[in-house]
Amino acid sequence: MVFVADSQIERMEANIESLDNLRQNLQEQGYDLDKLPFVMQYNKRDLPSAVSLAELHAALNPTNVIESKHAPPLAWGFETLKAIAKAVLTELRRGSGG
Repeated sequence: MVFVADSQIERMEANIESLDNLRQNLQEQGYDLDKLPFVMQYNKRDLPSAVSLAELHAALNPTNVIESKHAPPLAWGFETLKAIAKAVLTELRRGSGG
């Protein structure tokens, strides 16, 4: 799962609300977000109103999932794909006992 957060300060409250909604919706379906392969992608890092990575991490990523932090729209796709693939493979290895 990839959660795309907007790095702009004016979108922080909406990011938090969306992440809470995601967690709640998954729970209603019998899933725990903390047990799923999960990557946090910080979008719009190039904008002047972007908050620091430390602030984004503190507000949105208290469980320290993998983070992808890219600004240009074409650059982040491959890095995020690699990050989620790594998370899935790690989870599969954990689930298979190896």
